[in-house]
Amino acid sequence: MTLRPSAFLFGSNQVEALAIYLAALRTGHAVFLYDAAANLPFAEQLIELYRPDWIAGPTVYLDQIKGAMDEVCHLTEYSLSGRTIVREHPVYHDLAVLLTTSGTTGSPKLVRLSYDNLQTNASSISQYLNLNDSERAITTLPFFYSYGLSVVNSHLNVRASLILNNHSVVTRDFWELFKQQEATSFAGVPYTYQMLKRMKFAQMDLPSMRYMTQAGGRLDPSLVADFANAAAGKGWRFYVMYGQTEATARISYIPSELIQSKMGSIGKAIPDGELDLDPETQELIYKGPNVMLGYAKSEEDLFQGDLLNGVLRTGDIASKDVDAFFYVKGRLKRFAKIFGLRVNLDELEQHLEQEIGSELSCIEEGERLVLYYTTAESAEAIRERMSSVFHIHHSGYRLELIDELPRTASGKKGLSPFAGA
Repeated sequence: MTLRPSAFLFGSNQVEALAIYLAALRTGHAVFLYDAAANLPFAEQLIELYRPDWIAGPTVYLDQIKGAMDEVCHLTEYSLSGRTIVREHPVYHDLAVLLTTSGTTGSPKLVRLSYDNLQTNASSISQYLNLNDSERAITTLPFFYSYGLSVVNSHLNVRASLILNNHSVVTRDFWELFKQQEATSFAGVPYTYQMLKRMKFAQMDLPSMRYMTQAGGRLDPSLVADFANAAAGKGWRFYVMYGQTEATARISYIPSELIQSKMGSIGKAIPDGELDLDPETQELIYKGPNVMLGYAKSEEDLFQGDLLNGVLRTGDIASKDVDAFFYVKGRLKRFAKIFGLRVNLDELEQHLEQEIGSELSCIEEGERLVLYYTTAESAEAIRERMSSVFHIHHSGYRLELIDELPRTASGKKGLSPFAGA
């Protein structure tokens, strides 16, 4: 019986982390990718639960982990340490990568991705984005996040270049690096594009740019239109995409030339994938070779094989037009009952955000809703819409004014359970 090693890699967009990730894949090790700036007690909990054979990450981070293993080697600012683990069963032969699920930074549940998942999704993305070896992608997202990892994998798949970056897109350092290294593309989540809008991105001089992509949640149609127009004016391609970590990364996309005519859509299935709707619930169902093996909640799950057989129930409610382009309406489980009234929280958030012109997050708390908002002058408009549009009495919700919405490392709203990747 061959016992395949498992590993934890705590990293960011640095050469050392990427080299360790690729070495793990090349040598057949199953590797869990995680944020080197993450909560230390939670990282320790995961290590105790999954018992990795080796751990790698920034030396200053590994030095703080309780019960650290014997040091093996230093890689500049990174270290790698290991131990011998006695297991009764082997780690599944095709298990390649473990990632946290969207929005569950406090949960030990991981997504189990196979080598075939990584390869097929990278190939599909390379195909519909028309990537070639002359591309120079700059990392705008952490590679331990499925969207960021898909940028890395799809470009390496065509032997293209990566410009490793950890600067925020709102900094001068980022744009100086972008221009200096002649980056050809840009990837962002909705929050990224909101910031770019404020920065008057359309007026920037970026002669090396070829295309932009957006995923990680719903982007307001007005911003889609703005960036589609800006891209068209500069001869760039702009792709709106939809995906989930459970499908490695990408599930669907809108071809750049159809953005304006398919506004609000998540697009059509990626190459080698298939989308359909559950006839009873209208849940979006995806089939493809990039669907995960299943979830892991403990070390024992690393021994499991393929439990889903290429079929993923996304948890999103959707509709389809005559051209087989799909439109997500909300989450299957994001419904609340307030005074007997069934409320779609995604629809409520989207409507109120459009009304007040800023982001808002809504959660259910007991038998009431809590609406977190960031602009004090919006309170009256929110109350008016809650009454006139959603017919919810003021006793059925409360408003919480906060400075800004909490965000995950990938830029998603931290208070919202919306899980699109």
